[in-house]
Amino acid sequence: MRTLCLIAICWTLLLPHESWATTLRLSTDVDLLVLDGKKVSSSLLRGADSLELDNGPHQMVFRVEKNIRTTTREQRLYISPPLVVSFDTKEVNQVNFNLPRIENDKESDEFDQAPHLQLLDGNAAVIPLKMDILPVKITPQGIDYEQDTQFYNKSEKTASVKGFATMMADDSALLSGVSELDSPARQSETLTEQRLKYWFLQADKPTRERFLQWVKDHPAQ
Repeated sequence: MRTLCLIAICWTLLLPHESWATTLRLSTDVDLLVLDGKKVSSSLLRGADSLELDNGPHQMVFRVEKNIRTTTREQRLYISPPLVVSFDTKEVNQVNFNLPRIENDKESDEFDQAPHLQLLDGNAAVIPLKMDILPVKITPQGIDYEQDTQFYNKSEKTASVKGFATMMADDSALLSGVSELDSPARQSETLTEQRLKYWFLQADKPTRERFLQWVKDHPAQ
């Protein structure tokens, strides 16, 4: 019980006291592929209408997928190129997708040529963003969006974020191919919480004890 209490205190101390999370509202027309340099597992999104993010810089890779009308008035599934968007939620408590009208072949072709969308906060104010089309490499095994995002983030392009490329490289070496986002998480948890839980559980008992002692010796300022 003492250990569990210390863990809870640890999470609290590592997060800001006010407005410590941002709610990303998911859209049925958006297929989220990579978040902050990490592949988003299906278990994390299954049945969820939102995700909790830390306040600060973020990056999403996603595709717009929706049924549109063809010139013969039939329906088909439109899938956009993979888009990469970077933005900051430092003073934002909610992020909502605001997609342009894409209802027919003409509008989908225009979106392919010049993708554009807005991210809105909880008051419908526009959140500044940088957007680009993610270059992908097609292999016999398919597309590795996580790896392609890493390459993109090291390229200093429009929406690249170097910090996420470095973090992903470090995590992949230590996790040996297992992502801490592969297990289902409570909707109230931020990515920081999920990662902190994962690494605490991976540590041996002496390491945990030293960490908990460090938390006691370093109270939040």
